[in-house]
Amino acid sequence: MNKAIKTEVPALNRGLDIIEALASEKGELEFSEISKRLKIPRASLARILNTLRKRRFIDKDEKSGRYRLGLKFIYLVSFVYDKIDIRSYARPYMVKLAETTGETIELSTLDHDQLVLVEQIESEQGIRLYSRIGSAYPYLHTTAPGKVYLSQMSDEKLERVLNKIGLPKITENTITEIERLKEELKQVAKKGFAFENQELRIGVRRFAAPIFNHENRLVACLGLAGPFFRIGLRDKARLGRLVKNTADEISRKLGAAKINPKAGTDQS
Repeated sequence: MNKAIKTEVPALNRGLDIIEALASEKGELEFSEISKRLKIPRASLARILNTLRKRRFIDKDEKSGRYRLGLKFIYLVSFVYDKIDIRSYARPYMVKLAETTGETIELSTLDHDQLVLVEQIESEQGIRLYSRIGSAYPYLHTTAPGKVYLSQMSDEKLERVLNKIGLPKITENTITEIERLKEELKQVAKKGFAFENQELRIGVRRFAAPIFNHENRLVACLGLAGPFFRIGLRDKARLGRLVKNTADEISRKLGAAKINPKAGTDQS
């Protein structure tokens, strides 16, 4: 028997077959139609349908008993559009900012309360910062992009996230006092950009600014990162404005109606 076949999960295959069958229909399908079309035993089909309903991948019309795709797919499509397609919009601006500053430019987003790097333009300097695409960072208080996201959260969301991850000390510069962090988040929201001073990695400084989409929802953060000996504290205002202005340009490209760090967020 083919080894690839051995590694497949029959129940998962059947679940995907059901989703594809429902997607191909303009209307809805009855239980018996699904069973007959896909040749799935009724007992197995009932279990799979119940699981898919619990996960909101499908819905059932209680009057007709017919099944259809659930609203979960709208969320997933929206998520993919916001988190992945934005790379193609942001990249030209990232390249330009990298050429202007000579530093590494990053694009990150939030996924399940973790910061994820989705795009990067690496600096051409001999000593430069590099991170692997897909790298995830759970401690939002230690990074500039994380502070941007925290600054956009409602009080309830902020409390929940901080209670979940805490404020662990990663370096000597990490902010570990909640009141000090909240004060900094106020400044981030006011200025429109965040600054990270060797709080995640000694020797690394980073800036970040929010990117909003056509619904004025926060969908990503633009970042600039480099070694502390090239990014002095005297450069904070200048580089912060450069990053913010570039992020604003990307937001306008995405159709944001207004550039406002507190204008609507999908993180609340």
